Amino acid sequence: MSLFYTHFKAFHGCRPESLSSYYEHGLRGQNADSIIKKFRQLFADLPPSSLEQAIEKMKHRESSERGKIWLSVDDHKMVREFGHYIINGSEYLLALAAKLGGGRYDEDYRLRLRTIGIPTVLEVDIPIKFITPAQRLDVAKIILSEWGQLRTKRPLGISSSPSYVVRSDIPAECIKAHYHPTKIRDFHHDIPTYINKAVRCDHCPPDPEPA
Repeated sequence: MSLFYTHFKAFHGCRPESLSSYYEHGLRGQNADSIIKKFRQLFADLPPSSLEQAIEKMKHRESSERGKIWLSVDDHKMVREFGHYIINGSEYLLALAAKLGGGRYDEDYRLRLRTIGIPTVLEVDIPIKFITPAQRLDVAKIILSEWGQLRTKRPLGISSSPSYVVRSDIPAECIKAHYHPTKIRDFHHDIPTYINKAVRCDHCPPDPEPA
């Protein structure tokens, strides 16, 4: 497959305070230290002991997830089924917030993550060298299956949206575009659809001039 393709198209869900770092430095693998620093800033009003307890509960994930970037082939499916990345940002940060409190009448600290940043989907061309042979094979099988279903006109209803786990920083030139979805499936709130009103940012292309 690498003889014919140089990149794989994928999408990354996030909630950045600014997209400048992506367009300047690209996508960087998960770094627990920087996430924990942000966690302490966001919840500085809580007792330090509560923060340390939450951090300690996440220790087992620090090394196993270090350096990883998660992307999806299908942005529409991501918005429908994995929207928490877009609504809340970092899943590691979300997990830390979820471990705060715990009492019946405590604040749901996860919702505080929704007060910063802007829900964003990045369109990314992943260099094929960053994708493991096993993941390349999975994609090839899905393409072949889709082709067979179309040729025989016998759709099987099987998902054709693999995900990628990249263990390398992705350069800025690989980020081709972005957008801010308006409606996102919300699994962490009583209201099942998150309405995003921040649909433009400083890096969005200007609206076309009226004819």
